Amino acid sequence: MPHPLRPRAIRPGARIHIAAPSGPVPPDRLEAGIMALRAALGPAAGEFSLAPNLAARVGYFAGDDDTRLAALATALADPEIDAIVCARGGYGLTRLLARLDPARLAAAPKLIVGFSDVTALLAWAHVCTGLVGVHGPVLTQLGELDNDDHARLALLLTGDDPGALVAGSGVVLRGGCVEGPLVTANLELLRSLVGTRFMPSLAGCVLALEEVGERPYRIDRALTQLLSSGALRGVRGVAVGQLHACEEPATGNPDSPNAEAVVLERLGVLGVPVVTGFPFGHLPTRNAALPFGSRVRLDADNAALYLLEPVAD
Repeated sequence: MPHPLRPRAIRPGARIHIAAPSGPVPPDRLEAGIMALRAALGPAAGEFSLAPNLAARVGYFAGDDDTRLAALATALADPEIDAIVCARGGYGLTRLLARLDPARLAAAPKLIVGFSDVTALLAWAHVCTGLVGVHGPVLTQLGELDNDDHARLALLLTGDDPGALVAGSGVVLRGGCVEGPLVTANLELLRSLVGTRFMPSLAGCVLALEEVGERPYRIDRALTQLLSSGALRGVRGVAVGQLHACEEPATGNPDSPNAEAVVLERLGVLGVPVVTGFPFGHLPTRNAALPFGSRVRLDADNAALYLLEPVAD
């Protein structure tokens, strides 16, 4: 992986920009998320600015490609912005990556926060500049989450250690303790980057994966592609988050294994520590923030992830 470039931590008076690079944004959920983020950051919450396309709606996008690109590129290049927090995921970021200028972000590094479709932006920023990011709640989810998730996100943004993230339930496929930069991603988004120049190298990394709404056979397909392409070669360990709504429908194959069983079977061939059940992903009430690019320790014997270096300085 590239040498990490750490953004500046959120401090009192920081400018936080709300971006909409993917799907259209429900205004009521956005307002609740902004209020939750202000409360979580406390005195560190400074000025909030809003992307000009937040209210736009073109099909399943918050504006057409040119509109979303212009708004995002302006925010990435702005040296006065300390953090870009995405309003929601959805779809659309992979359409913009090749047209973004990483040199402008490298000259004005800043925190980027989001998950789901925002996995693509986190990967682009890290591959192209080395920037460390935050795989964490989007604003339209934040207002509905547990207060512990609010506090954890705020600690990461202010450069502090949020403490261990423990898998409350799940399976330890293989024990042991491994360390490396953490790549946290939505499985389908990561799979979609295979074969592009924006796919991060996972050699020497700890990988954290989550998914939503994919039937078990599609999870099998995505993991098989990652394995067959060599993308998972050299991965040191895997932390599996929520596999939310990843069930076979009532009219589907009654003999299908469940999503967790598919993940364990496919990742078992790696021969590295694998732990399921971590509380991050698309579950409506829980999404613990994690770094994208900072070193962590996966202690599989205790089903815990520890941050070894800060996300921001």
